[in-house]
Amino acid sequence: MVTEAPYKVLLVNAPVLGVLEPWYDSPDFGRPSLAYIAAYLREHDNFSIQIIDAKLEKLGFNEVLERALLYKPQIIGFTAFTNEIKPCAYQAALIKEKLPEAIMVVGGPHLTALPADTLREFPSFDIGVVGDGEVTFLELCRSLRQNSPIDQIAGLVYRHSVLGIKQTPFRTRIADQDSLPYPAWDLFPKANTYFVQASRGCPYQCVFCMNHNGRIARTRSVQQVVNEIRWILDTYQPEWIRFGDELWSVDIDRSCELLEALLAIGFGDRVKWDMTTHVNFVNDRLFELLKKNKVTTVEMGVETGDDQALKQMGKATNRSMILNAFEMAKKHGVPTGALLLLGQPNESIQSIRHTIDLAVEINADLPLLGIMVPFPGTEVAKMAAAGEGGYRLLSTNWDDYNKHPGNALEFTSISRTRLELLQMWGYVNIFLRNGRLVDMLRFLWTYRGAAWATLRKVMTPGRGVTDIRTIPADYDQKINAGAEVSAIRLIESRGEWNTVQVNEAKKYKLSQRKVLDS
Repeated sequence: MVTEAPYKVLLVNAPVLGVLEPWYDSPDFGRPSLAYIAAYLREHDNFSIQIIDAKLEKLGFNEVLERALLYKPQIIGFTAFTNEIKPCAYQAALIKEKLPEAIMVVGGPHLTALPADTLREFPSFDIGVVGDGEVTFLELCRSLRQNSPIDQIAGLVYRHSVLGIKQTPFRTRIADQDSLPYPAWDLFPKANTYFVQASRGCPYQCVFCMNHNGRIARTRSVQQVVNEIRWILDTYQPEWIRFGDELWSVDIDRSCELLEALLAIGFGDRVKWDMTTHVNFVNDRLFELLKKNKVTTVEMGVETGDDQALKQMGKATNRSMILNAFEMAKKHGVPTGALLLLGQPNESIQSIRHTIDLAVEINADLPLLGIMVPFPGTEVAKMAAAGEGGYRLLSTNWDDYNKHPGNALEFTSISRTRLELLQMWGYVNIFLRNGRLVDMLRFLWTYRGAAWATLRKVMTPGRGVTDIRTIPADYDQKINAGAEVSAIRLIESRGEWNTVQVNEAKKYKLSQRKVLDS
């Protein structure tokens, strides 16, 4: 009897052009989205699956190519944030040149924000997976294996031989997060850090955030989260566990229940851990339990210290709320991180000073002061493309869309170079005005890659991020990109994505009402 050869699927987190932001470009953890996709495929079918996480494994483009050629997959799936999409397209082109029959699939936030535009811009991609990828990618792999049509699979954008680029309806998100298997971390090299997703989605509509996981927070049961954490601790003995939730304590009572359960298994004694939350979703009981669980850092979004900007950004916070949350954390001895963002709509030198002054007053253990990036699908991208909010869009070269040494945006009244100088000045103020010279030196050493990249840019005005990276000689030729996405499309895509989000929220609320009525 002839045994049918397994259908091979390769999932790839592409290499970087250079390490500018070490926590993104040279991580000590595997990419969670690929781990979830692989686990879902494996649970529901018998595909042969391999993962190449070039960032975790510190691989170059040719090394990824060699491994792909050894495996000879039928389908290759990539994931990409905006600043990763061009390296992904380059890697796909290199592989496609050697394996022309392999189907190149791309997913992630950038593709979700600009589905058809991404395929138009990058000919090396054949198909895109929009939104939650687990179910869509499984159905796609099954259809391709059977050589059957894919036009009835929700959540796809693809090239049609006659009709050009076609997009199917947006797929309803996975409401029951407990239905997802644990991530397939066994397909990665052993890492120092593992991510746990206790929920997906955030109810806020911040102007700088695409909110690619949706406006409905979909939580997992406390017991399943605890069981996964125990499994990771027992199997991989990591140094760190990081929660990937956009808003970890979106349900404070549930979060406290989770912390009680984690305390019972000695979580904080076995691993360092952190999470990110909103200043409006904390209270004394939460911080008391966080302290008992020996949390390493609680990061909270501050964004700006300017009252007017806080009112307009869609985060539903104010200075009093922010200060109260950080004071509460200090009262309970909980280490904090403050996430700050220069470049709010209609930002001025005065409003930046307000932000830095608030950061000094908060005096978080870990201050992170970023510069606004007009990521596709966000209100800021729409404003920048339209020349509103005091913004000037500098580039739609996605390689310039880094959070720290980026080059995508400046203000009509504040140049990009001056904004970067203000960022550096802000860090100096936060540490030195609080008498934390040793902490500042330690911070600079930890983030020396981003610091050096930013300093090089400031010292040579006019240089883009691509000028301080190592670009392969055939990079542009292999990518063979079509026209860059226009300002008009950035404006339109924001409206299109917002419509998806609104309709999705309506459907979810209707389904929940039906559940309650049944």
